[in-house]
Amino acid sequence: MTFEFEELDCQKTPLGEISLRRRAEPRLEGEILYEVKLGDEFLISSLFTNAEIQLARLGLVALKDTGLDIVVGGLGGKEDG
Repeated sequence: MTFEFEELDCQKTPLGEISLRRRAEPRLEGEILYEVKLGDEFLISSLFTNAEIQLARLGLVALKDTGLDIVVGGLGGKEDG
């Protein structure tokens, strides 16, 4: 199935409408992107992950040596190093 854009889910919240979408990005050799929007604002995207990676690192530093097992999830993406 070929598609350019698909809304996977959309829900009304007290802050506004939140949606999970996926879209094809021809400039990235057909890579499929996932994104979460709140109203017209992008909250997270599988294309731009650096901010999420850095926020996770900052939070994990505070928990260093606590003995906790931590799992960080998101929309995906690739990290070098």
